[in-house]
Amino acid sequence: MLDAVEALAEVALPPHCASCGAAGELICRPCRDLMRRADGKRCRHCWLPSEEPVCPDCISKPLAVRELRSGFVYDGPARAAVLALKHRGVTDLARLMVGMAGEIRPAPDVDLIVPVPIPLLRKRRRGGNQAEHLAHAVSERSRSDMDPRALRRRGWWGPRQAQARSRSERPRIVAGAFAADQARVSGRGVLLIDDVSTTMATLAEAARTLLAAGATVVDAWTVARAD
Repeated sequence: MLDAVEALAEVALPPHCASCGAAGELICRPCRDLMRRADGKRCRHCWLPSEEPVCPDCISKPLAVRELRSGFVYDGPARAAVLALKHRGVTDLARLMVGMAGEIRPAPDVDLIVPVPIPLLRKRRRGGNQAEHLAHAVSERSRSDMDPRALRRRGWWGPRQAQARSRSERPRIVAGAFAADQARVSGRGVLLIDDVSTTMATLAEAARTLLAAGATVVDAWTVARAD
């Protein structure tokens, strides 16, 4: 009941800034000015700051994701907006943040956009999957096909990366978490979409699953990147 009331309030009341709460816009102008773009010199595979095109970690431990790109650094108002999209169901933030991130153009060998799925019970509790909302927005802007059924999350609730005692354990936590529809992905280049990348464990596991199902290549895009 509370979720329904909150959803009704989002429609009936004027928008408020996801970061500071000021009335008028979903992200107010002062907070937009505080959002840090994830640009500059970065590793093309993991999109962490790097003086080299490929950082030492990605050379020693290659990722299944060919390239990652992110719009913003995951802090301040950008973090607040991601959390509002994920936990408060402010779905209009998806289109806004994708637009603010600038042009998102899939590589020439990528022809399918796939959101990173969440388990069914978590999706029902949140009233949707934030990655799907973002993928729809990216699909509209890039005029590319989007298929939320190409990849699914195994289990009703799924493992939580927070259960890991260290960052190095997170790949183990998400191992085997996904299943791909071979008929939908085989022979196609995929652009994975998610809200935020921290350790890249989830994106890497999703990419491995898609490649095993016959995807030719997997790139990824997220709203934010934790540096």
